[in-house]
Amino acid sequence: MHTKKTVYMLVCLSIVLLGAAGCSDTKGSSAAGDKQTTTKPTATTTEGEKKSGKLLDEPVTFKVMIPDSSPQIVKDAPVFKHIFEKTNVKLDLEPVPSANYDQKAQTLIATNNLPDIMRVPNGKPYFNEAAKNGMFLPISDYLDYAPNIKRLMKENKEIGKGQVNGKLYGFPLLGHWKLQLAQAPMIRMDLLKEQNLEVPKTYDDLYRVLKKFKEAYPDKIPFTNREGAANLLISMGFAMGSGFKVYYDPDVNGGEYVYGPAHAEFKSPLEFLNKLYKEKLLDPDYAVNTGDNMKEKLSSGRALFYFDNNSFGDQFNASLKPTNPNAQFEMLLPMQNDFGKTRNSMYKKDWLHHFTINSKIKNPKAAVQFLDWMYSDEGTLITNYGIEGEHFKMENGKPVIDDSIMKQFATAKDPFRNMQNALGVGFLAFALNVDEHAMAITSTPDLVRWSEMIVPKNGYVSEVVPPPFTDEEIDKLKTILSKVDTIVNQEIDKFVMGVRPMSDFDSFAQKLKDSGSTEIEKIYNEANDRYKKSNP
Repeated sequence: MHTKKTVYMLVCLSIVLLGAAGCSDTKGSSAAGDKQTTTKPTATTTEGEKKSGKLLDEPVTFKVMIPDSSPQIVKDAPVFKHIFEKTNVKLDLEPVPSANYDQKAQTLIATNNLPDIMRVPNGKPYFNEAAKNGMFLPISDYLDYAPNIKRLMKENKEIGKGQVNGKLYGFPLLGHWKLQLAQAPMIRMDLLKEQNLEVPKTYDDLYRVLKKFKEAYPDKIPFTNREGAANLLISMGFAMGSGFKVYYDPDVNGGEYVYGPAHAEFKSPLEFLNKLYKEKLLDPDYAVNTGDNMKEKLSSGRALFYFDNNSFGDQFNASLKPTNPNAQFEMLLPMQNDFGKTRNSMYKKDWLHHFTINSKIKNPKAAVQFLDWMYSDEGTLITNYGIEGEHFKMENGKPVIDDSIMKQFATAKDPFRNMQNALGVGFLAFALNVDEHAMAITSTPDLVRWSEMIVPKNGYVSEVVPPPFTDEEIDKLKTILSKVDTIVNQEIDKFVMGVRPMSDFDSFAQKLKDSGSTEIEKIYNEANDRYKKSNP
């Protein structure tokens, strides 16, 4: 539980962080991994603003479907009324539980029963299909009413990767400023010290530490996770020199897309997980653990290590410390793998999820103007901080969260997410240009310190967005990926659990190649080369 002193320190930290952030001219994290800073988006005006003082002259209501995570979004949060006062847009929000969101989105598309605005996660095949079938408004045809996204597309070449047949069908979810996070190795450092163990620098070191944990704390789970082998191999696979399914590998021929499980390098992380499972160092329930299962085990002290979103460690520490003040999850630096490489993947700057507009919407121009407004100076402030004078104030031209808001959420189990959802702001609510300074402010100094460790010089590599494909490529990938991915999904846990011996790996990899994994790589790399040539 946070003390008054902690609250005071957090408030001071907010002023320092936000004040410092505005002194730079960069737009979030750079490719070179410079320290992240923020600038205000370029403010724009429209004809409607000149006439009425609001974005739109006439009131309009948009039904908006977005994913909802725990804690739940407050649908009638005051910020949504404030947005109406500024823009004449009333938002009828329909939050859908995150676990069911994909299914709901696909059902609405299949029945052609779309809301006015809907968030479609990046990389979903059904987005391309719906766009090609004319279900989403082609934003590219309305860029005269969208000066902000028009400008951002010139500055950020990644946005163009979301196009379908050369047109943009959704407003992308961007990271205006992000606290850099990663799927990273997180360990109970207090127990490492208690057992006089050295900090792991290789995966062999990690194995020995987990083995010692099992011996010293037999009633504990040395290593737990969520969502089975797939989630483990996405994070650990890359770190250990390979990758799960299709991924971009910067160490292959100067940078290429690779279908990881079809290559010999994939055997290393698979063998490692198999060894952990066999020796009961990996959670016996790893294959069926949900995110909630994992978090309960780690926050209660039942589990001692995980390899996932490092920000979770902040929550676990807060849960553990009331009964064990010395308990401390700490982020390890990337460990050297069997190939002599030290690398790990960090989350990309932009999420690039699509906020689509129903092509049948009554007033497409108004919808385009509104979503574009969310990237403007005013829109970014309101959708990330709330109401000026009530939730935040401006100091030296920079937003600072109000002391009363800081105090209100300082003792919450997860201050950042509870504050975001209660106010109806930020990534967890409805924003397109996300500013995560609030995450830095409401989190402990640990999380800020960890973010400063997630940089290229420590071996971190940013995730890469897949290139846009032609219709012919999409049709081919749909068929081949379904076949190859199914083989991986059916066999991967057998290897981890030892049901299928590792001596079968070569025949497994060959089956993937025979089923089309090499063709998948060819399509991805040709599409990537084509995109780079057309977007130098």
